[in-house]
Order: sequence, then structure tokens, then C-alpha cells
Amino acid sequence: ALGLPAETAAQARDSLARRRATSRRRAPPAGQCHDAPEGQRFGVAAQAFALRHEADQGIGDYTALAVLARTAAARGAALVGLSPPHALMPVERDRASPYQPSDRRFLEPVLLDVTALPDVGDAPGVRAALDRQAPIFAALRGGALVDYPAVWTAKRAVLEAAVAALPPDHAALAAFRVQGGAALEHFAAFAALSERFGPHGWPAGHAHSRDAGVARFCAESAEAIRFHVALQWMCDRQLAAAAGPGLYRDLAVGAAPDGAEVWSQPDAFLRGLSIGAPPDPFAADGQVWGLPVPHPHVSEATGHEGFAALLRANMRHARALRLDHAMGLERLFIVPEGARASEGCYLGFDGPGQLATLARESRAAGCAVVGEALGTVPEGFTERLAAARVLAYRVLWFESDGDGFRAPAEWPALAAACVSTHDLATLAGWWEGADLDERLALGLLTPAHAAAALARRAQDRAALAAACGVSPGGFGPETAAAVHRFVAASPSRIMLVQAEDLVGERIGVNLPGTDRERPNWRRRLPVPASHLFAGDIATAILDALAERRRP
Repeated sequence: ALGLPAETAAQARDSLARRRATSRRRAPPAGQCHDAPEGQRFGVAAQAFALRHEADQGIGDYTALAVLARTAAARGAALVGLSPPHALMPVERDRASPYQPSDRRFLEPVLLDVTALPDVGDAPGVRAALDRQAPIFAALRGGALVDYPAVWTAKRAVLEAAVAALPPDHAALAAFRVQGGAALEHFAAFAALSERFGPHGWPAGHAHSRDAGVARFCAESAEAIRFHVALQWMCDRQLAAAAGPGLYRDLAVGAAPDGAEVWSQPDAFLRGLSIGAPPDPFAADGQVWGLPVPHPHVSEATGHEGFAALLRANMRHARALRLDHAMGLERLFIVPEGARASEGCYLGFDGPGQLATLARESRAAGCAVVGEALGTVPEGFTERLAAARVLAYRVLWFESDGDGFRAPAEWPALAAACVSTHDLATLAGWWEGADLDERLALGLLTPAHAAAALARRAQDRAALAAACGVSPGGFGPETAAAVHRFVAASPSRIMLVQAEDLVGERIGVNLPGTDRERPNWRRRLPVPASHLFAGDIATAILDALAERRRP
């Protein structure tokens, strides 16, 4: 089942021969990643779509990220983290999860600030399109949730005018297109095909990037393809401008099985299988994530070229990169299509080869790496990551020691530490039990299980309060400051603060195991990025960090 197609095998042999010849001419790459600066730094982690600025178009965008970066740097932050800005599905705009995107190698154009497009902002057609869409943008801007289809429809009208205003011989766009190569062309072709034929049920001859009809379609659809290439160029320009003190980017463990990443390189993935997680205390039934499984033989035979290209794309403009589910370097839990997670098994990968690739690309980009390894971890994996100078990812909620919380001094120094993450309760929500109330309301907990969970939470809250030296009663600035001061007391290189915690949000960004039952990946922050640090809770947190951390 894991054998290579004949064409791929030939390509693999040629690639291996080239690599052997190259290895005789140069020393092997170092086995360690680019090291994070010594000392203690802090960063702010935000969901890109959730950010606001005074002229946004109903969703967080690269301009809002730039505002956050400037504001955070002024308050001493060394990094600004953002949810994966991976390209989402091109026509199914309600598929909002950045952790099941269309293609992880490219950027999401709905995050473009269409009032600040490069080289065309003063074009008459662009100004006219902005004027027409202004009332729609104003209405969308005030919403508590992102309406992805409506935002995209309004933005696209401006983006079409902007691309039309770019001259055919635009030098920067042409250079970007050449640099993007076949991968960029295939990505743009997938988007154009999706717009022509819809998300599913394409005509015969278009099943993958090398299929018979694709070249003909590309020849007939040059303008449509140029449009999507130009959007990627604009995204890259705006993201580069937003980098601020340093971007801490996030690489999802997989992409959608029906997205551009799989369509453009079908031999690189196994069919009929999904990545998931085995049963554990966090998910008693295990998890099936609906993400395609990389083909380990293809990756190894090609010298992990696809993995290297993926890393290069995501280390671009970044000082640090978080690997979601870093265990995938060595193994993935895979589940057959239609099966339960309990019926899955582990599939091994070339761990040493992939780790060496990670180290090489990290050093070339000057980008530190954080390995998220929460859950069932292979024996010795944590030590192997540390030996490669990959920072561990430590979350307060999982740093328990019996009936209490592990002392910060016992946390590792080579790590990025945080109170919570996008998949877990916010600090205020955890303290008040709002996450458990929500699970009960959604039917994810029975009343009996909810009562037991609330009792356990009261014990955990009391233990954390005692460790932090605060009352286990109501939540407020003093509580937020004490908990962040507790985590900041660890020797971890990086301390990350969630944007939601700065404003005291009670409801989390995402609730694993749900889709449309709640507005996952749609909740916007209540204040603009420029005011994120102005409230009482944010001030208390930053004052607490200033006692322990330095920029």
C-alpha cells in the first residue's frame, strides 16, 4: 500500500543521486535548529482574523497585525504570534479553520487590507470599488463574528479592480511569480478551477495538477490564474510589512484532503486515511481530524523536499515557527476512512531525516522552532527535540503535578510557555468554569459529568490560586496578573500571552470536536489592536511580566 508509483520512483532515484553527489561536495548540515535568543522574552499570540483596526473590512487583516506588532513592541514584546495565515478553501468561504486549510504553503487573501494594496491604491478603478463597498465594510466591521462569505464577496470586488490596475509587465509581480515556480502556478490553477466548476465534481481530466485537462485549462484561463498569483504577491507584501519585532508563525499539521496542497502533489499523500489522535484523557474516544496522511516513502525518497519547501514558506518573514503536533516528525496516528479513532494505528516516518531537514531550514532562515508535543509522545521524543534545539511548548493547564501545579522552576528553559492556547479555555473562562458550562449546553457533557468536572475545576482553581498567592474567588486583574506572573517565573526562553486573555475573554476561539455548533474561528476581539494593552487586565498582566521578563 505504501509503494511508490513508477513515475515517482524514477523522480526519487534522480533526486537521491543528486543529493549524494551534492553531499560529496559540502559538509552535512548542522543537526541543530537556529537557537532562540538566551534570556527571557515575551510575545503576544493572536488570531489574525480576530484582530480589529479602525478601517478593517469585517475581519482581522495584515494591517491589524502590523498595528498589533507596533503596539506590542512598544510594550516590550519581542514576538507577535498569529494563527496560521494558511490559504483557506477558495470558494467554500465558510470553511474557516486555519488548521484545515486548502494549502499551507500559501497565504490567505481574505486577510488582505484592501485599503492598503501595494502599487494600486490610487488607481481610479480601485478607489471606485472601495467607495461602492464602503457601506458593506462598515456594517461588517461592527460584528462580533466574522462573516467569511460576506467579507470575501465585498473584498473580492476591490481585489479584482486592483489586479486589473497592475500593468502586465509589473516587475515585482513577475519576479514573485518566477520565484513561486510550479507550486504557485498549481495553487492558482486550483483556485481558478474551483471558481469555474465549483468546489466538487470537476469534469474529467482535472483530478490533479498533472491531469490531462489542466494544462489546457491554464492556457485558456491565464487572467484568472494571474489574479490568484497577484493576490499571493499582495499577501506576501502586506505580511512582510506587518512583521514588526518578529513574527511567531504557526504551521498546521495538515491540510484539507480536497484542497490545493493535495491536488497539486497527489503522490505525496496516502488515500483513504486521516490523521488523528488515539484515546487519551483529553479525548476519551480519540480524534479523527480529517487531514490527509503524508506518504512516508515519497518524502524519504525525495530527501524530504516537500517538507523543506513547506518549512521555507512558513518561515518566511518569521523569527520563530511553531510546529503543530510536532510528533508528526516521527510518527502519526492514522485512521482508515469511516473508522473510529480507536481503530487507528501509528505510521512511522523518517524522524532523523525530517529533524535534520527542520534544523537545516531553520538555520538557513534564522528562524527558531517550537515543537507542540501535547498528547501521546514517542519515547525519548522530547529529548530528541531538545538535542536539536527545538523549543518545547508548555501550557499551564497541562503542567500538573499530582493535585497541584508544577513549580515554574521545574519547567524547561528551552521552551515556549503560555497559560492557554486557541484550543483550550481562556484564563477567565477556565477560572469561572465557562468552558464547562458551554460543553454542557452543547451536549458534550452530561449533567453528571459536568458536575464532576466543576468539582474538579474548583480543586484545580484552589491549587492554582494557592500557588499564585491569590484568592480562588472571582476573576479580575489581580488574578490575571498573578497567574501570568507564575508562568513567567519559569526559565522558559519565551513567554506567550494570549490576546483573548489580555481583554478577559471568557469564551474560547475554538472547541475541538465541534464545527457549526458554535462559531469556531469567527469570534472577534472586542477592542482594536491599538487598544489591546490599554485595559485593566492587560495592564496588570504586562506589569507582572515586566517584573520577570525583558524585551
